[in-house]
Order: sequence, then structure tokens, then C-alpha cells
Amino acid sequence: MRKRNLSLEKVEDLARRALEGSGTRSESAASLARAVAAAERDGIASHGLVYVPVYCEHVQCGKVIGNAIPKVEQPSSSAVVVDAGSGFAHPAIDSGFERLIPLAHEAGIAGLAIRNSYNCGVLGYHVERLAAQGLVGLGFTNAPASIAPVGGVTPVIGTNPFALGVPDDDNGAAFVIDQSASVIAKSEIMMHARAGKNIPDSWALDANGSPTTDAEVALKGSMAPSGGYKGFSVGLMVETLAAALAGATLGKDASPFAGTSGGPPKTGQFFIAISTECFSGGEFTSRIQALTKAISSQPNSRLPGSRRQAQRSTHHSDGINVDEELLAKIEAFVRS
Repeated sequence: MRKRNLSLEKVEDLARRALEGSGTRSESAASLARAVAAAERDGIASHGLVYVPVYCEHVQCGKVIGNAIPKVEQPSSSAVVVDAGSGFAHPAIDSGFERLIPLAHEAGIAGLAIRNSYNCGVLGYHVERLAAQGLVGLGFTNAPASIAPVGGVTPVIGTNPFALGVPDDDNGAAFVIDQSASVIAKSEIMMHARAGKNIPDSWALDANGSPTTDAEVALKGSMAPSGGYKGFSVGLMVETLAAALAGATLGKDASPFAGTSGGPPKTGQFFIAISTECFSGGEFTSRIQALTKAISSQPNSRLPGSRRQAQRSTHHSDGINVDEELLAKIEAFVRS
């Protein structure tokens, strides 16, 4: 398959123009395009350009309201609530962060709930932005149901990732944890299904609760929880915060992120931002440095997120290679 090399700047510009062409307001398109380019930069292709046609189709079919403007409220001195209005999650998160970050620095800790939202892409991307502001960032997002309780066969919660961004002493992140309640992100199984490839039998279960290597069968069954009942419990924690506490739609009631049917999913996100100065007595940076050194100094060990960091320098200098077929799909939305 023929490929074309694009710089990260061109990736962002192409994504933005395609989103605008599909009917997304310019501010929302720019926000989401930055995240798409960041995913490609970090080697997370499943949330990069391959998802842009889906985003555009969802605007055109009404699953996402492209011209939605997030509504921000502050019900207390350290709480922020954003109604995404069934629009994209990224501009809603941007609007919430504008309030959340100064509040966390002032109060020591602050929370942000987002409802009537959508797929927020790479959750680690958002908490890393909090870390860059000198805050410990915790993020949670729920998703349409795809994980059944251990012993059951009917999905009740989604892959429901959580993420942690830990600040360093140089306006960046010492490390970023980003993991879902499932063994693997559902987007990876979707990519295997599109490519006609099998999956490891540890990734998913069929409709009867048995392991499967068929990606198409997996999408009709359920995702395997990471660590069995422990993974399901993590997903349940995320559902409590990102759906129940945020006033968003439960995963079991949300329309799927894939396809064009079902209307807006109206899922949610929840973020907690914590000031390191307020709680650590000035010891946070030295403690984190000692902790990361104890990990990275060991042969064959690595910090969470280190592979993403390694991809960044390569893709900044060399760009990324994109299938011409995918580019044609995206460029069609630009022309529309």
C-alpha cells in the first residue's frame, strides 16, 4: 500500500480542515486536531489520523454536535462542571482546564466534571497537560459498555481508562500512566478487525464468555478485564467518577463510539488536579526524582510512557508515513 510522509504540522492542519469541512466549529476542530497530531507524534496510531473519518462521520450523522459550545459552571470554590452539549470532549476539556488549573494552584486541589461528552481520545494527553502546569493530574473517562462482570456475559461498563500525569521540575511530565480496565484498548481490536487480523486470545471474549481470536467476534462479545475481577473493579471506579459523579450517561446506556447509529453517547470525564507545593512540604520533586531513578536505573526496565517519549523525537524530525487510502478518505471531508 502506497504511503505519504507528513510532518506533524501537516497532520494537525489536515485533521483540522477535515473536521471543519464536516461541520465542526473552528475552535473545536483545532482542539481535536492538536490531539490527533499528538497521538501520531507519540506513536498511538489508533487515536490519530485513522480516527478522523470517524469523527467527521459522527458530526455529519449527528452523533456529535459539531457546533456545540461547552457551558462552564463553578458550583463551588474548587469544583468545575462543563456540559459538552453532545459536542466533542476536547474543547469541553479545554474550557474546563482554563478554570481547573488556577483553582488547583489556589486551593491545593480542584475537580472537573464533564457531562454530555464523547470519546476524549488519549486520556494521558490531557493529564500530561496538567503535569506541564506543575500539577499532579488524575483523569477518568467512561465509555459505552464492552466489559462484562467476571462470571457474566453482558457488558455493563466500558474499557474506562484512567490516567495519571506526574510533573517534573522542567515544565513537563516525569511520567504518565494511561491504562484501561481492559487488557487492551477497544480501538486496537477495531483496527485488527478492519485489517482482517486475528487477536491474542487474552484480549476478548465471545458472546458466550469464551476467549476468542476473531476480532469481529470479539466486537460482538466483550473485552477481557485486565487482571480479572481487579480490572473490572477499576472500571467500576472510573464509571462512578466519570459517569455517576459527573452526571453523564452510564456506559450500559450509552450509544457506541463506533458506527453512526444511536445518537450522541453523552458519556463523561472527571479530572482531579493537585498542587505539589500544597501537600508535599517541598519534597515532591526530590521524591519523584528518587523514585524514577530507582526504576530507570534497572536494566530492561522503563517508566510508564517512556516509549511514547522515544517516538516523539523520531516523529518530530522524520514525520509519519500515512496510507494514501486513509488520506483520500480524510481529504474527501476537506473538499466537502
